Amino acid sequence: MTTDAWDARFDDFWDGVDLDDPTGARARLEALLAERGIGDARASYERGSLHDSLGEEDAAIPLYRAALADGLSDDLRTQATIQLASSLRNVGDASGAIALLRAVPASDPLHDAAQAFLALALHCDEKPTEALALALRTLAPHLPRYRRAVDAYAGELVKLDRVRVIAVGLLVRDGSVLLESYPANARHGEFLRAPGGGISFGEPAAVAVRREFAEELDATIDDARLLAVTENIFDTSSGRGHEIVHVFAVASAGLAALPADERIAVRDSHTTVGWYEIAALRAGGLPVYPVGILDLLP
Repeated sequence: MTTDAWDARFDDFWDGVDLDDPTGARARLEALLAERGIGDARASYERGSLHDSLGEEDAAIPLYRAALADGLSDDLRTQATIQLASSLRNVGDASGAIALLRAVPASDPLHDAAQAFLALALHCDEKPTEALALALRTLAPHLPRYRRAVDAYAGELVKLDRVRVIAVGLLVRDGSVLLESYPANARHGEFLRAPGGGISFGEPAAVAVRREFAEELDATIDDARLLAVTENIFDTSSGRGHEIVHVFAVASAGLAALPADERIAVRDSHTTVGWYEIAALRAGGLPVYPVGILDLLP
C-alpha cells in the first residue's frame, strides 16, 4: 500500500475514533499498525497521538521524541513538534515547549499554529504580556481590517506591574560561579544573571529552583541551601521590575563537570550559561543580577 493510501487509512481512524472508549481506540490503532507491519517513526507518532488525545501526556512525550529522532517524514514533523510541545506544557514543562515552538520556521505551513501554542506556553511560563503580543501579531495578518493597528498595538504592550517571586541558584567551583549571559542588544549591554526563574503558586522555593534548573538546563540539583531572600527593584527599557529573590547555594555534579571554556544553551531563551571568575566580577566585570548576589559568594 502506498504512503498516501496509509495516510488515508490513518485519517479514517482519527475521523472515527471514539475517545470515550480508550480500550477500543487502542485496539483499533494497534490492529491498523499491525496490518501496516512497520515499527517505525510513524508508528511511534500515531501511538503518541492517541495517548495525547486520551490525556495521557506522560506516555505520549517519549513516543513523540522517538518519532522525531527516528526520522519522521517531513509532512508530519511539525505536527509532532507542536503536539510534543503541547504535551510538555500540559505536564508543567513550559520552557521545553517554548524551545521547541520557537524553532518552527516562519516558512512552515503550520507556523501560525505553532505560534498559537507558543503563546499558550509563554502564558504558562508567567509571560502573559509576551504571550498576548505574540497572539496579536500572529492574528493581525488574517484580519479583514485594522491589521496595522493591531500589529502596532501588540508592539506597544508593556509588562504588567507586579512583584515577581523567583528562585535562583549559585553554583561555585574553583573560584568561579555559573551564570547566565544575556547578550547586548539595542536596549541594554551584556549582563549576567544567576540561573533560575519564577516560583509557581503553591510551590516551595527550594522545589522551584530545582525545577527551573531541570527545565532550563536539563540539569539535576543534588543539594540546595538557602543563602538569603533579597529584594530587587530595577528599571529597564520595558518598565520597572520588582523581584523577591530566594538565593540558593546549589550543588550539581552534572553542571560542575562543565569545562571552563564550554557553555550550555538555555532551552527557552537565546542565552547561555558558563563559568565566570568571581574575583574578576568583583573587580568590575560585567553587571551581575540580581543585585547583591556576589556578596553572598565565598
